[in-house]
Amino acid sequence: MEIPCRWTNGYSFEKALLLSVFLGTFGIDRFYLGYPAIGLLKLFTCGFMFVGQLIDVILIATQTLGPADGSAYVISYYGQVLEILQINDETYRYPQEDWFS
Repeated sequence: MEIPCRWTNGYSFEKALLLSVFLGTFGIDRFYLGYPAIGLLKLFTCGFMFVGQLIDVILIATQTLGPADGSAYVISYYGQVLEILQINDETYRYPQEDWFS
């Protein structure tokens, strides 16, 4: 099984998650990841009234939200990562008897 190479620019996953948990209300996590407009919006709205901070913690923890330049996080372990699966016209589906019963 071939593992694809994922390039990085030095953004630490642990640092991004800790910034989001402790300073996410002020938008520091978004500034760190390269999203200054959303960072300013979070700064002036108190983290979208704390709802935006909670959403960002979840998005960063599941690695759905990454650095703005499209690079991967530097992670000191190789644990679980959320991968988005897509079904397109080339996807083959195995028919099963109980699907349409």
